[in-house]
Amino acid sequence: MIITPPQTCVFVLWIAILASCDLRSGIARQEMEKYESAPTPMIAPQPAGTPVEPMDIVQVDVTQDGGPISIDGHKQNKTTACTKFNRLKINGDDSVITVKGACRQIMINGDRNNITADAAMEFVLNGSENIVKYSRFTNGKQPSVIDPRGNNVIEKITAQAITNNKQRQSSIK
Repeated sequence: MIITPPQTCVFVLWIAILASCDLRSGIARQEMEKYESAPTPMIAPQPAGTPVEPMDIVQVDVTQDGGPISIDGHKQNKTTACTKFNRLKINGDDSVITVKGACRQIMINGDRNNITADAAMEFVLNGSENIVKYSRFTNGKQPSVIDPRGNNVIEKITAQAITNNKQRQSSIK
């Protein structure tokens, strides 16, 4: 039998038709449609953070880069100041620290510290059972928090609470 060009075209056409047919059973097709026609999930709206009141905003020139400040030792009871958008590092346990001014970053390397700050762009907590309170937002932005252990407390307080903390520190001395 010799195949001529018209027969070859018909043969190729039959192959193309068969290849385009869905040979799956009805059950298999339904199983595949379950996955193919799934709707795209909607992105949930992000929860709103703490509302920023105009009186809670401290304007800072973020191009300033004051030198780093360190407080080292255990059971310290100190007041320090971030005067040029400094980075503050607290190394120790069981300390009570009051921070005046706006800091670029406050890093706590220790446990059970009680920190009261005016403002900071970022809090990094490399310890546990620390309590960090801040009263204002730097340039109106909420501070970022890095807390790998997750068992620390970071909360927004009023400016009056900082005054009370300063009074409590002077009575402890």
